[in-house]
Amino acid sequence: MKNFILIFLIVSTIVSCEKEKKEGFTNEEKSVEFVLEKFPMIDKNLKQVRQINLDSLSITLLRNSKKNDYDDVVVFEKNNRFYAIPFFSNMYFDYWEFQNENQKQLYQKTNSTFNKELKNVIHALNLTDEECVLAINELFLSVLRSEINLSIKPQIFESYVYTTERVDKYKIEEHEFCIERSKKIFEKIKNDSKETIRYNQYYLDAFNGRVYELINTSPQTGGFSFEIKTYRIDCFSYPLNI
Repeated sequence: MKNFILIFLIVSTIVSCEKEKKEGFTNEEKSVEFVLEKFPMIDKNLKQVRQINLDSLSITLLRNSKKNDYDDVVVFEKNNRFYAIPFFSNMYFDYWEFQNENQKQLYQKTNSTFNKELKNVIHALNLTDEECVLAINELFLSVLRSEINLSIKPQIFESYVYTTERVDKYKIEEHEFCIERSKKIFEKIKNDSKETIRYNQYYLDAFNGRVYELINTSPQTGGFSFEIKTYRIDCFSYPLNI
């Protein structure tokens, strides 16, 4: 009888956890704990650095500001249900699925992607099409403070290098190589901007050294769907000792 009760409690706990993963968590702490357990490479000493409150949603960015090679966590909330996702640094190529990266990843695999995690948010919190569009746009613009209208800003890509001082595993990248890579991204953005039927939206996240391409894959009749392609624009370099 005791064994039966124990098995029942274990099964009940597993079912409850699976339900929370599918329907969001009851508070922010539980949602963050789930992410930290699933992705142990993320630093656990996280503090809120930014929060955006929208009509029906809120988005919170958590970070350990004292850690150089930081990895963030982003928490989404709707109607007191919470769902957090990892927001890794550029060292984790597999998570970002970088379209312009040829190096082999030298850090632990995340076994997930930004696309997958963001879509988990939408399903777990049951976001409407309007809320989905709002959440993605505000994540990039207000939380990450990205720039848009990049097709008319060639100076961002043609003469500036976004330096990342992380050289413990990856090889150093030459300044000229990084400039050339950024120019190629700008050319793609400029060419895409000429497409008048369905222009993909690009966001420059200068702080994290990334460009996000939001692709609207929605059918002509049906709900909103999307894919996000990510490009790395930071340059791995030595730290400057002054």
